[in-house]
Formats: sequence, C-alpha cells, structure tokens
Amino acid sequence: MEDELIHVIASELITAEENKQSIERFTKHRYPDLSVEQAYHIQEALIQIKRMEGDTVVAPKMGLTSKAKWDQMGVDKPIYGFIFDSMRVEGDIEFDKYIHPKIEPEIGIVLTSDMQGPGVTKEDVLQNIEYVFSAVEVIDSRYTDFDFHLGDVIADNASSKGYIFSKEQISLDKIDLANETVQVTINDEIVAEGIGSNVLDHPAESIAALVNMLGANGQKVKKGEPIMTGGMTSAVLIEPGDVIKVTYSTLPTIEVAVK
Repeated sequence: MEDELIHVIASELITAEENKQSIERFTKHRYPDLSVEQAYHIQEALIQIKRMEGDTVVAPKMGLTSKAKWDQMGVDKPIYGFIFDSMRVEGDIEFDKYIHPKIEPEIGIVLTSDMQGPGVTKEDVLQNIEYVFSAVEVIDSRYTDFDFHLGDVIADNASSKGYIFSKEQISLDKIDLANETVQVTINDEIVAEGIGSNVLDHPAESIAALVNMLGANGQKVKKGEPIMTGGMTSAVLIEPGDVIKVTYSTLPTIEVAVK
C-alpha cells in the first residue's frame, strides 16, 4: 500500500472522528484485503497527523484482550493503539463529542523502568510495576454500528476516544491483579461484571504482549506511562443522562455522568 493511500485512509478516519460521523469499514468494499501490517501503518499515519495538529500521546492501550473476542474476530493475539491528551475526560462525559460511545472498565499499570521486547514475560512485568490504578476507557469506533474487521479497528487506533484515570495509586503488594473484580452500574442497574483474568488471563500478560509487539517495531513501553491493559468486561453502550459507577474490589471507584 502506497504512502499516499495510507495517509488518505488515516485522514478519513480523523475526519470521521472530528465530524462525529461514522463511515463504512474499509474492508467491506474498498480494501477487502487490508492486512494487519498495512493497518498499523495507517494507525501510525493517523498518530502522526494528530501530533502535527498539536496533540500529545499519553500512553499505549491494549485492545482485543479477551479470548472470547479473539474467537469472535478470528484472531490469535491482541492489538494496540494509543490514547492522546485531548481524549482525557474532565468532569462529565459529553455525549455530543462522540459518535456512539461505549465504556470499558480497565486496570491501569505504570512501570518503574522502560521495557522492550522481544521475549518479555508476565514475570518480567510483575518485577517492574511501580503502581496500579483504575481506569475507564470510552471507546467510539469510527465505523457504522461498530462493524469492523481486524484491519479496520487497528487502523482506527483501536477505537480510542476517551479515558478516565483514578488519582489514587495502589502498590502491587496490595492487589491481586488476576482476581481483581469490577462491577459497572448505570443508573443503579448492574450492566457488567468482570475480573482481571479476563484480560489475557492476567493484566501483566497483556503488558508483556504490548512490549513484545512494540519491540518488533523497535519501540519501547516507557516508564511512567499509564498503560491501559484492556477491558475487564464487554463494552457497554452509554446514553445522555446515564450515571455510571465502576466499582472495583481493591482499586478506587470511578463515578461519572453522561450529559
């Protein structure tokens, strides 16, 4: 795929995001053979455009970290994307900034030192955790009805659009990452429940996968970055007027309204 076409597709995705108008997935008719490698090149172009427009990458995020999602998508490994400073949710979630937003509760992790693959293991990550925090990601695919194939979602920066981080930092000795539970309520109704082991069997395994995937491209996962390890539950659609409460067994609770 030529550089010019990569830039065109990346620009279309950014325009869809800015206009809050969904588009048909590229693999449906236009580029049915879009490969994973090509999709990551498009993601890189998208990130570069955002940086040129003055935005700043905050951290990497993992996607497709559920084995059930792998079966659904026909894949055998997760994907990654990046979150930007402009995606930070301050106060309420403003619904009109999105196309069709959903939320996912996550476990966030910060490392004590840089890590680079290949060959990084879960145990390596566990020896290198500075602290843990709770997080909510607001995902907002730019594709109509969240209809996408693997290449589409990679190109779309793994549906990244918003994030909320807890301010409290929890040390690793105070939490069992694999057995940390979460409950999501909307307007006092339980809509999702999950556990840390839903994230590639262990959130540290998710970070090891991230480090190794980025390492294949000569990139590092940096110390001090707030890494989002992946959804502990299925994504939940939200609407204006919703009051959301995300309650963890150890990590800080996150509460936010949608206006």
